[in-house]
Amino acid sequence: MVPKQQQSFDAAAFYLGQKHFLQSAAWDSFQQACGNEIIERQGSALDGGTWEYLAIVEKGRFSSRLYCPYGPVFSSHAALAEALASLEAEARSNALEFVRVEPRGNLTAQELPALGLKPAAHNVQPPDTAILDVRAGEVSEEFILKRASTTRRQLYRYSLRDGVEYRTSYDPADMRHFLDMLHIVAERTGIAPHDDAYFTTMSEVLFPQKAAGLLLSVLEGTPIASLIFYTDGTTLGYAHAASVEGYRKLSPPSGLLMHAQFFARESGHTLLDTYGVAPEGANKGHPWAGFSQFKESFGGVRVHYPGTWELPVRKLRYTIYNAVGRVLEK
Repeated sequence: MVPKQQQSFDAAAFYLGQKHFLQSAAWDSFQQACGNEIIERQGSALDGGTWEYLAIVEKGRFSSRLYCPYGPVFSSHAALAEALASLEAEARSNALEFVRVEPRGNLTAQELPALGLKPAAHNVQPPDTAILDVRAGEVSEEFILKRASTTRRQLYRYSLRDGVEYRTSYDPADMRHFLDMLHIVAERTGIAPHDDAYFTTMSEVLFPQKAAGLLLSVLEGTPIASLIFYTDGTTLGYAHAASVEGYRKLSPPSGLLMHAQFFARESGHTLLDTYGVAPEGANKGHPWAGFSQFKESFGGVRVHYPGTWELPVRKLRYTIYNAVGRVLEK
């Protein structure tokens, strides 16, 4: 039986009320190191609400846009409208076709068309995730263990019994362990991850700031699973993970995600964000079904936001992009 914790904490509301890591100064520094142009603005609305955003100028073969990942950040609906007006003005001054946004907070998808927004053909960032309460002093290690499925709990304990050690690294040189594993996973599954330069730059920029780091499962001196996390000090994000083959009985990813919760708790975080699951009610054929089931087997709370939306700026070119460009980009 899962032990009780304090029920007064609304993890979902807290999560949606926080500025996401992809709107942080650390993410800005990483994006600029990748050679991307960033536009940042902030302001206030007549109702006293405030807004801010970090947006990336994206220029492709068939469209150019201003993309605001998990943003803009706003404290009222009037502030969101002001933020969108600012984004539209910036896009227009930079001769961009449209604005792409992912507002999170106290709003629903039904409210967004009134602001001139149109649903994107595809979500960029996951609109659904599972979050885990890891507050030290409120959530015990016993609770973290027992809210997980019996299988996950046992696998973690077996990993300790069999000598797996868990390590944290902020050394950019250790990114090679993750990349070696990622290449194996990509070859086995056919996924197309970011290239090595992306992750190398991430480690060189974010690891020294301790805005990101690497968790490693190590057996007899050999890393067998790795997890890149992002952190703003409040929420720890399970950003990228990979493992080697040949340790199925140990299930290294299971032990590592359990350890990640303990690490997040010990380092003063409030939440661990598993960073994306399949939509509620998705069938077993959904491409994310497997890893969503894995993430949700650790317990936690589901969170949903309205997804990715677009604000046309150069309307004719945006219409042409919708009709032709999206197809050619696939």
